[in-house]
Amino acid sequence: MRWRDLRLWVGLAIMVLAMFAGAFILSRGEQTTTVWRASSDLSIGSVPVATPVTVALGEAQDQYLPANEPLTGRLRWPVAAGDLIPRGALGYSSLLNARLVTLPVDPLHAPVNLASGDIVDIWSTPAEAAGGITAKPVLVFSRVTVAEAAIDSVGIGGEIAVVVEVPADGAAQLVAAARSGLIDLVAVPITSQPTS
Repeated sequence: MRWRDLRLWVGLAIMVLAMFAGAFILSRGEQTTTVWRASSDLSIGSVPVATPVTVALGEAQDQYLPANEPLTGRLRWPVAAGDLIPRGALGYSSLLNARLVTLPVDPLHAPVNLASGDIVDIWSTPAEAAGGITAKPVLVFSRVTVAEAAIDSVGIGGEIAVVVEVPADGAAQLVAAARSGLIDLVAVPITSQPTS
């Protein structure tokens, strides 16, 4: 009779230990952390706009920016809306020898909700040629960062002021294109931007 009692107690002890071990292992897999999630599509060079979100990342939690760290700096690569912001994504540095050029742009010739940090291609359509023939647009610059867009204030001619960052040796070309024709800004989608 004693032997049965001992087996009963040993079996009960093994069951209790197994339950605690299982609970410990399961709790480790369910640990959550709060990190930053992009609120909208974010382009290279943009200031991140993000919201904190609590997720279970397991071993990968060190790869993302925790929400208790401030979002300082600009993005080095694009982050799509809803994606978690990786730790290495911040630290964009602008062109070393850059110029900020202000362009007058008709609001209908610029992306809707144009904002600082957006990436655009700049096209210029020269004024009408002789005989009323419409000239073909010319790509002036590709993948240019918007430094500022005054979309809320319209100038005398109905244009908005858009400041773009270009290499110093290309500033004269851009100013000439703006003076000789109509400027169009074409958004470069986040899916077409380099990721590293």
